Amino acid sequence: MDLNLQFWRNEGRTFYERLKHWVDILDPFVIFTPEADINASRDLLLNSGENAMSSQDKKVREAWKISLSCVNSSTGDTIPFYFRGGGFVFISASLAAVASLPYGTFLSSFARQFVFHAYIGGFSFANRNSIKMPIENGEKIEFPWKQAFLSGGSIPGLALLGSLPHYVIERKSSLNTPGHFFSKFMASAFFGVLCACNVFAVRNLEREKGIKVMGSTGEVIGMSQVAGKKAVRETALSRGILFGLPMIISETTVYLINR
Repeated sequence: MDLNLQFWRNEGRTFYERLKHWVDILDPFVIFTPEADINASRDLLLNSGENAMSSQDKKVREAWKISLSCVNSSTGDTIPFYFRGGGFVFISASLAAVASLPYGTFLSSFARQFVFHAYIGGFSFANRNSIKMPIENGEKIEFPWKQAFLSGGSIPGLALLGSLPHYVIERKSSLNTPGHFFSKFMASAFFGVLCACNVFAVRNLEREKGIKVMGSTGEVIGMSQVAGKKAVRETALSRGILFGLPMIISETTVYLINR
């Protein structure tokens, strides 16, 4: 079992503990940790054995922060620095703000939406659940062409759909009216829906093939489509709320101030 999975099985049993751990994971100062320091931190945790979980040593605590922030708990792969938790908060917020700027031209609106959906799609892929089982009997691994086409094709499609509401709103002559506000309210909600669809498209393979499930002792006991669907569904819901709700609140606040 990966070190990070061992950590989450033993720590964070309460909401306060998990919140504290996520604050550490979202630390922006960990974003640019080099590969050598990540490997050194993982080695330190491995050599600490069972004491690594309860250790109060400053070096061990810092090693946990680096491991949890920079390594995918499910796949064991190192996460690119721009897709790590601390970077996601600032980069995605900036791209979402740029994507919601007033309409200029259709091409500029499409480009902003494309960059935003490409980034959060890449983040979803880098932090996905593993769908790989140990290779047995010389079985070959086939490249997931279907998933590649679905993920790559969804980005321009989502960008196009995200640009249309801004195009329609720009054509309205009446400003600061209930009808105009309703249009922008629906556009903000639609933005959240598109973010959820992004997760479904990029991580669709988890729903089809399932993800690894483990027993009480940590060994992999099989693949579960139910667990895969649940993981993707909950991630999509949280992603839609994360981006849709702030948009709705900001548009409502601006409309009330203008009124």
